[in-house]
Amino acid sequence: MHIPFSWFWIFASFLFFAALTVYLAPQAQPYAYLRYISASIIVLFLPGFAFTKMLFPDWRGLGYADVAALSLGVSLALTPLTALVLNYASCGLKEGSVLALLSVLTILFAAIALVRQRFCARQERPSNKAYRRTSFGCPEAFLFALPFVLAVCLRVYPFLISGLPFSVDAWPSIKYAEVLLERSPVRLEGELLGSCDELGDRLFGAAISALTGLKPLRAMAFFLPLAGATSILMLYALVREIYGERASFLASMLLATAFTDIILTAGVKGETYAHPLYMLLILLFLHEGMVFWKRILLFSMVGASLVLTHYYTAMLTATILASMGIATLISRWKVGARLGAYSLILPSILSLQVLAYLTIYAKWAFMFISSIDWISAASYQLVSFASALYLAFKPSSSSRKRTPLTCVVASIVAFTLAFLATRRPLVPGAPVLPSRYLLYASPLIIAAPLSVLGHGASKSVKNCYAVLPLFWLATVLGLEGFAIFGNVEPGLGLTLAYRGVNFLLPPFFILCAIGFLQLLENGASSPKRLVKASTFTVLIVILALNIFTFHAAIFTHERYLGYFWLYRLPEYRAGSWISSKCLNFTVAGDVKFAYLLRCYFGLKIDEFEGFLYLVGKASSKPAILLTYDQMLKNGYVLYGGYSLDLPKNWNEKTYELSLVYENGLVKIHCG
Repeated sequence: MHIPFSWFWIFASFLFFAALTVYLAPQAQPYAYLRYISASIIVLFLPGFAFTKMLFPDWRGLGYADVAALSLGVSLALTPLTALVLNYASCGLKEGSVLALLSVLTILFAAIALVRQRFCARQERPSNKAYRRTSFGCPEAFLFALPFVLAVCLRVYPFLISGLPFSVDAWPSIKYAEVLLERSPVRLEGELLGSCDELGDRLFGAAISALTGLKPLRAMAFFLPLAGATSILMLYALVREIYGERASFLASMLLATAFTDIILTAGVKGETYAHPLYMLLILLFLHEGMVFWKRILLFSMVGASLVLTHYYTAMLTATILASMGIATLISRWKVGARLGAYSLILPSILSLQVLAYLTIYAKWAFMFISSIDWISAASYQLVSFASALYLAFKPSSSSRKRTPLTCVVASIVAFTLAFLATRRPLVPGAPVLPSRYLLYASPLIIAAPLSVLGHGASKSVKNCYAVLPLFWLATVLGLEGFAIFGNVEPGLGLTLAYRGVNFLLPPFFILCAIGFLQLLENGASSPKRLVKASTFTVLIVILALNIFTFHAAIFTHERYLGYFWLYRLPEYRAGSWISSKCLNFTVAGDVKFAYLLRCYFGLKIDEFEGFLYLVGKASSKPAILLTYDQMLKNGYVLYGGYSLDLPKNWNEKTYELSLVYENGLVKIHCG
């Protein structure tokens, strides 16, 4: 017998059960896992699902991939906003207040959805396409679950093997969340907490820590990478909207295993939390199946959370959406369709949110980059947009020889850039890479021809949004061009260059996925079985090389792959020991320990003093010198994301000091 609206009572019952686990479940294992699971569902899924159900009571226009992406993405957007409200309330950020507010919001959204559902003309479930067998011969639910599970495993893995948060940028966020939980309610812009940039991940960390009962150090180390992995679901949903489930599966698999995406979304930092929000905004922009006012409501809420989390990502997203919006207008004009100026409304909303945030909380950001640099960045964007416009709307060539030639040129260009990076710095302040790093760049070199094929195939798709990944890609390439050739300050240029790759990959892999399918469907020059086998071999090689690069960074500690972002328990214990003994001394140590000691333990540290002493250029001995085992292989880490060579006999310099602490990995010397 069908019980109408039973889902509402399931929600209410689960929230009641969650409240019991939060307050009554013992912290001893395995009972604590009930609390962890309940808290995860409350924070990551239920509010977003209820909000989505409120807007789409009959699920019209949505498939299961859309529902999954919206439920997770909206929950990620709501949690920092609710935590922000609670921080300024008298109750503060406590487990009871977080649970109560999220539960009330969930029940409120569900109740409104219940009322709206009663008045729907007909009730539909999400499209059964999730259960039908796809052209890959499996249910579509499997197609979007597999990349997501793979992404979660790879991004959470650094924490699982170390027990500590990944990335040097983790320590400011974790300390901020600890202070929030301890002092809330507190003024976020006050002297106690400092600047108001990158608040989203910190508010989320405080909320999930309060609900799970875990300390922020452990809660954020696990749940931030988990949140970052949800960007794979957003990518699947937005690609499926235009190109179908096969292209979305391939693009999701490529992004799930991409080394730079793993490294930059496995860390506890604002960029990790911003990534799924940025992808969700692009999904909302491209989703024509939604009523426009619903898109505006969702977009405004997610945009506000993104600006709160990482306004640089929000600025880039607004630029991407503006480029795509203008391209949409031109595309509609060319075919004589109604222009629909609404394609510029969404980027305008996000731009206003960014401007409001910078004006209120971060006026210094306007002066961080000079006016000349702003003009230079804008000129690179104009050139990249004009190039994309030409490639998108120029007539397709009928010559069969030109496409293979273009593919070869794409591979040569990609290889040349990678090769030059092993011979000279491409960006001011960048290192010259060893020749073996060509192997780590090979996935992008191999995939370059696929992106060319994908661009050609996308022009034949009968959808005005089909060519938009090219404009997405062009916008990020404009940023990369500005970073490399724009005469930017060395530190800023290098940061923009390597972090910009993470924004480059989604549109690049979308085009690669379309090109991959093009090869499968049009293998006329050779037997079709051979073409299919070769194409799948290329895909497997790309995925395997991506995972091998991840292994090289985490296990073999490759020097220029971010090895020092992985902290180990002896390193944390050494930092804790110093904080208990040396509060009034300045510690000499490299950047890896500078973030830990300064941003988490609140100690004074001089990164350059240790380096100058070890290379024999210091005028005096340091009061406290910290060294660790990885210096023997990779040298001394300074700013710029890589380490500098030390003399072969640098260890002898430490003999002039007294060894006061050693734990197998870390040594602390007193001058």
